[in-house]
Amino acid sequence: MTLMEKEESIRELTAALLAGRAEEAKQKAYAAHAKGNTEREILDAIMDAVNIVSDLQELDQYDQAKIAAVENAVSASLEVLEEWLQSSEEKFKVKVTVGPVGLKTGALSSLAISASLRAVGFRSTSLGKTQTALDLLRNSEELRADLVIPLLSRDGDQQVRTFNEAYERGGFKNKFNIIPVVDTTTDQTSENFDIARNVEEAISKATEWALKNHRT
Repeated sequence: MTLMEKEESIRELTAALLAGRAEEAKQKAYAAHAKGNTEREILDAIMDAVNIVSDLQELDQYDQAKIAAVENAVSASLEVLEEWLQSSEEKFKVKVTVGPVGLKTGALSSLAISASLRAVGFRSTSLGKTQTALDLLRNSEELRADLVIPLLSRDGDQQVRTFNEAYERGGFKNKFNIIPVVDTTTDQTSENFDIARNVEEAISKATEWALKNHRT
């Protein structure tokens, strides 16, 4: 296959994802792989599409119904990568939960980020329907997570304070490590967790932590 054909297959996958066409997205993911794109490249394309939808939602160009359709399309395309993700997630013996707090595209972002974590070696579970900090913490405790990655809204300062309060008052100290992703600039810091400014930084921090603490 030529480079042009590879790139075109990725563009077709992206278009299907942005349109929320689940079956087409799945078929385009298969086609992209058949035309020479690696699993990592396909996952990157899925992440790019999710980021586009998140940005457009901020401009009120995606309502909840459209976001739900994109979520279904992302889920369908990730099925194509499932065997690769299962083999990749055995690198670390670390259980991770990812969940949104106050994000309209939270379930969608959580799904994609969880897949990215699996790709680099984590046993990650997306808690996409979580709505409050306490819900996320309780569900993570039930799943015996080692690491929790909350996805906080753009109201960064308040969200960090609220999450910190739930963590301290709920009796969760020392039960798991936490790396919140705050999708905006925040001046907040916490002795309880290390804040990441974006997804890439969160994955980097998670990997660094796992290399120091993972169990064999």
